[in-house]
Amino acid sequence: MNKWKRNITILLIIIAVVLSFFLYIKFSTKKQVTLLSNTIEEKVAKILEMSTVKYNYTNVVTYKDNKKVSGLNVPFTNKSFIIKYSGYIKAGADLNGVETQVVNPKTIKITLDKPKVFDNVIMEEDVYIYDEKDSVFNKLSFKDLYDVLIEEKKSMEEEVIEKGLLNDAQKNTEELLVSIFESMGFDDIEIIFR
Repeated sequence: MNKWKRNITILLIIIAVVLSFFLYIKFSTKKQVTLLSNTIEEKVAKILEMSTVKYNYTNVVTYKDNKKVSGLNVPFTNKSFIIKYSGYIKAGADLNGVETQVVNPKTIKITLDKPKVFDNVIMEEDVYIYDEKDSVFNKLSFKDLYDVLIEEKKSMEEEVIEKGLLNDAQKNTEELLVSIFESMGFDDIEIIFR
């Protein structure tokens, strides 16, 4: 009987150790996510850009899509979402082609290209999607969101250019260049945009 109790005790201890080991493994393991990223191409370039205007914006867009046959909506094919996003557009003068001509010690002539848009950025961290709806036959996809944001960037750029962004950039560039060359001792500063 003593031997039998001892064998059962040893068996219970072995079961307890094995069970403890499995429980430890189960609850102590953590999910590990591995991201592999390789740099495809690296390039360092000299930038001679003078940003003189930054336009910040926040917009809300409603996207709706459904399939149609002969101009009629097909049932169960509606998909939609609302996006709120923020971004900015920077414009200014490209100084790569600037030409300076010192006429005399007090007069300088500066010729440079007209201002242009340098950056048009939608900040990914500020994109919020609301009220997502899709159907069995017309699923929402990442491409839908991507296409909407690309179209919004283009339309925002056109809108701010129409409102005079490049004119503001030209005015600010002139003021900045005048102040720089005045501090260098020039009194007569002519700036020509080509």
